[in-house]
Amino acid sequence: MLLSPLVPLITNVAVFYFIANIPQIQSMGLAAYVVFMFSGLLPFRIIQKAAAESCDLLVGNMDMLKTAVFPLPFLSLSAVGALLLEFLVQCVFMAAILVIAGTAPGWTIILLPLALVVLFALALGLSWALSILNYALRDLQEIVSLLFSMLVYVTPIMYPPEAAPAVLRVLMYLNPLTSYVAMFRDMILPNQQFHTQAWIISCTTSAALLAIGYLGVRKAQRFVGDMV
Repeated sequence: MLLSPLVPLITNVAVFYFIANIPQIQSMGLAAYVVFMFSGLLPFRIIQKAAAESCDLLVGNMDMLKTAVFPLPFLSLSAVGALLLEFLVQCVFMAAILVIAGTAPGWTIILLPLALVVLFALALGLSWALSILNYALRDLQEIVSLLFSMLVYVTPIMYPPEAAPAVLRVLMYLNPLTSYVAMFRDMILPNQQFHTQAWIISCTTSAALLAIGYLGVRKAQRFVGDMV
């Protein structure tokens, strides 16, 4: 749980702060950039892991589904619940980074419970939808993995949007994951402009995907016998 985010954090800090010499990053200072980077990695990695693990939920639990009428929604609930524990451990790691950097979050930290609900509603809806789709499209897991390996560069995790080329900047603003990163940075980074629009987009996206995923998995429940 600690090494998983620590390795990309150290790697990206080495590349973007010490090697790339991007002015917008250098102006932050090393400590502030580490906080900036990790606050973006937190929500992105949870969404990425939820998407990757959900693809194998049905296929990986065929034996259990053959022996009992197991409610399909609970497969994703258990998987996302495990991610919640991992996220809370990484939040403690985030707090340690803030202490080392001498940074304290502002009053917006009280919005953390709301941000958690929004983030995990997205993870659950995504898990429900992809677990069903992957049964019909067995190569979906590889496609999802490739997609997230590209999305990391058009999400403002490693650099702010103003440091990106014009084309990437447009893709960042079109990327729905950008809103989730902005939402978490609103809580963690002090003296930052509050992104009201990002919160609205995140809440709307999570609610819509949660509803779509739930309806899909409930309808798929009728065909479990045929699916297995």
